[in-house]
Amino acid sequence: MRRLLIAALILSAAAWPAAAADNDLDRPLFWPTVRYGWPERLSVGGAFQPRIPGIFNRLILDGTIGRGGYKVSAGYGAFGGDLMAGTAILATVMRTSSNPRNAQPHQTFLGVEGQIMAANFSLKAGPAFRIGGPTQSADRFRINFSVGLGF
Repeated sequence: MRRLLIAALILSAAAWPAAAADNDLDRPLFWPTVRYGWPERLSVGGAFQPRIPGIFNRLILDGTIGRGGYKVSAGYGAFGGDLMAGTAILATVMRTSSNPRNAQPHQTFLGVEGQIMAANFSLKAGPAFRIGGPTQSADRFRINFSVGLGF
């Protein structure tokens, strides 16, 4: 229950600023990251923030691979500026490997995550629902959570 509350707070805190940001941040095009989370455990990856004019100017594409699984995300937000800060809302697809933390192995989840970052430290959290896997699992709903350095 505590993780659900934390995820809801991060999602609500990230939603409004990500959509309301009108100013153009001085932002990197590619941002490497190291994260620790549930269920991916220690993971590495990166985010791509293309500079496309118009509505897609705030597009973020993200991916990580870790000991417990891998995740790809696409969302809306922006990170950068003098404080290396920002917010985003991301749609995620995650696949657990044979050694996930607090999840069944070899399962696929679809979810939404909010992300908040300041000074290159970020928090990501959000709900995810099981959409597939080779075996049946009682793990139909979970809260993904991770802490990262970089993005």
